[in-house]
Amino acid sequence: MTSVHHIFRTGLKTLLVVLMATLLTVMTAQVIMRYGFNSSLLWSEELCRYLLIWASFLAMIFAYERGEIAALSILADALPRVPALFLAVVGGMLSAAMCAALAYYGYIYAQLAGSQPIPALSFILEDLFGAAAPAAPSVFWVYFALPLGMVLLGLRIIVDIVHYLRAWADGRSLQDLAASHEGGSPL
Repeated sequence: MTSVHHIFRTGLKTLLVVLMATLLTVMTAQVIMRYGFNSSLLWSEELCRYLLIWASFLAMIFAYERGEIAALSILADALPRVPALFLAVVGGMLSAAMCAALAYYGYIYAQLAGSQPIPALSFILEDLFGAAAPAAPSVFWVYFALPLGMVLLGLRIIVDIVHYLRAWADGRSLQDLAASHEGGSPL
């Protein structure tokens, strides 16, 4: 599981770097066009908004792993080993269930509200190709960032639950897990 996790993290980091580099490039081009040439790119703000949405939902996994997502650990830290692990498992299960619900309803919303083409992309394609312009992708792909991000976060939480259960069986505590892994999340 460690090699799969490493490959997943490396691929996700690479994708996030590409998204952020694209975002920075488009915004820089927009600033140069607007203030240097007194002409703006009509599509740049929309593209940057979509890139930021995708980057936010994908980067959520790294925020979770570093403990940067709000959590109340006072009770778990004050409890003995077994109740603390039990609380971590139950909290993880509830969190994974919430991720599943958000993924499910996010996907339904994306299907219901995402049928229209992306406005700026439609405009660009029509300008470039005229009447023979290919159809622009639908807004569904913008909204799809939420369900995908929630599924990935839910899977990451399930990995933590498995580690909590192993720690329970091995006689380790939450503090042992936190000490054996870097970052804010025990895993």
